[in-house]
Amino acid sequence: MEEALPELPLIGETPEKLMAIINTVTDWIFAGFVVAAVIMVILAALQFVREGGNPEKMSEARMKLIWAAVGIGIALMAEGFVPVVRNILGAD
Repeated sequence: MEEALPELPLIGETPEKLMAIINTVTDWIFAGFVVAAVIMVILAALQFVREGGNPEKMSEARMKLIWAAVGIGIALMAEGFVPVVRNILGAD
C-alpha cells in the first residue's frame, strides 16, 4: 500500500504571492542600500572637509562617493525589478 505524500506548499503558488514576496524583498534591499549610501555620502563629505589638503585622503573620499552612487544605482534597480517581473508574469 502506497501512501500519498503530503503536498508541500510552494513559495510562489500564485503570481500574486510571488509578486508579494519579490516586492517585500526588493523593498528591503532598496531601504538597505539607500541607508548605506546616505551614510557613505556623509562620511565622504566629512572626510573631504577634514582632509582637504591630503591627496590620498581626498582619493579615498572620492571612492566613497563613487560607491555611494553604485549603492543608489543598485537600490533603483531593485525598485525597478518588481515592475519588470510583474510585466513578464503578466500579473497586473
